[in-house]
Amino acid sequence: MRNLGGRWRYEIEPWYTAIGLATLVMGTSSILIPLLISQVLHRSVADVGLLASFVSLVGVIGSLVWGRLSDAVHRRKPFIVMSLAAVSLGFAGIAVAQSFATVLLFNMILNFFWVANAAVSVLIVIENKEKSVWERKIGHINLVAAIGWVAGLIVGGFSLAVASRFIGETSAIRALFWFLAGGAAAAAILAIRFVPRTTPKFTQRRFQGVFLAMGNFLMARSRFAPHHLYHRFNPRRLPALLWGEGGLRTETKWFLFATLLAFISIGFFAVPLPLLLSEKFGFPSSTVFGYFVILNIGVVFAYPFAMWRVKRAGNKAVQQGSLAIRLLLVSAATAYLALSSAVPPAAVLALFFFMIGGTWSFFQLSGVALASRLAKPEHQGQTLGLYNAIAGVGMILSGVASGFLTEYVGYAAAFAASNLFLAASLLVLHRRLALAGSPTEAPSRRREEEQDVLEGGAPVPVPVSRTYHE
Repeated sequence: MRNLGGRWRYEIEPWYTAIGLATLVMGTSSILIPLLISQVLHRSVADVGLLASFVSLVGVIGSLVWGRLSDAVHRRKPFIVMSLAAVSLGFAGIAVAQSFATVLLFNMILNFFWVANAAVSVLIVIENKEKSVWERKIGHINLVAAIGWVAGLIVGGFSLAVASRFIGETSAIRALFWFLAGGAAAAAILAIRFVPRTTPKFTQRRFQGVFLAMGNFLMARSRFAPHHLYHRFNPRRLPALLWGEGGLRTETKWFLFATLLAFISIGFFAVPLPLLLSEKFGFPSSTVFGYFVILNIGVVFAYPFAMWRVKRAGNKAVQQGSLAIRLLLVSAATAYLALSSAVPPAAVLALFFFMIGGTWSFFQLSGVALASRLAKPEHQGQTLGLYNAIAGVGMILSGVASGFLTEYVGYAAAFAASNLFLAASLLVLHRRLALAGSPTEAPSRRREEEQDVLEGGAPVPVPVSRTYHE
């Protein structure tokens, strides 16, 4: 962590300002859009779930499109500029939208184009810099994006608190979308001015270090694609990976299945969460933003401790521990919602959100590490891509289901469903990966490597076959 945080302030490049401003805008919108649907359009939590599923779907599709398309036209910069301009137009459309269908359409469009920014921006680093500085530079982009995301939540909460006093909450929410449109337009102008021009190159190199796979430790991949280096998943290779004779190892498949269950669980919890605060607990929009600021502070605060814990206890232990703690937290929330209608004390809610954010860092760090280490060397790139695609699929599956379950049964039911998927994920990890690393099995080079994967520390270097983002 010191390598990322020590000198990055002195090595920041002008074009990072466009990335930071754009991420600030998206961070604000992550909570503002559910509030718009609830407080302005007076739609239900089921509609929020529907929007989450459709947005995740276009995100997954976009992640398969943009990097390859930028290769085909041999340009990177135009995609970033186009992405940010489309985000600006999308927010302007949402600001004047009078129906849920219109909000859904503009939100899908802006998120589809936003993925272009995330898919292409990091590639600029490896095409403009020497291999020896890739990790550090990519770490800088991730830090800028992380700071921008948290800053966006703070700006959103503060702006709503002030504006609501003068023009009311409904008008303040709409006005803030105009602010976001202007911010995205300013980011596009900064991109035109400062993003360097580059031509895609063929490369066959080995990337060192865990931070290349950690760009999405703050942002949920299922909704807003990370500033993450490589490995779009190639769907055409899926049958060979899953069922081919030389495909993924059995334990790798079980791990990815456990990951899918975990992300479905996260969707059942995360989709109704903003409306739980605004509708059931009756908090003003600025307070809702405040609790999500606390959640993301928990993510950032826990990240170095998660790295330290992985080195001491190993990836599998950290993965299981993070899911177990999250299961306890969500179970406690489920019981409270089922037994009480009172609003919890502010200190209890703040601690809860902080701990939920912390579990995300431990889960994501160990999860991407396991995806890298469990895969065969020749499949590591596609396995990381599949891991990220699974995150999106998890939100697609859970978005609509969680929304309708919450609307017709209640928030406790959605959280209970999250618990069930968490427990199932833990069971798969405990039973199937324990078999993969069992010391009682016949020793072999492969089994020794698998035992190191399950009980060892940080991930091994990730080779890239054919191209840097195959």
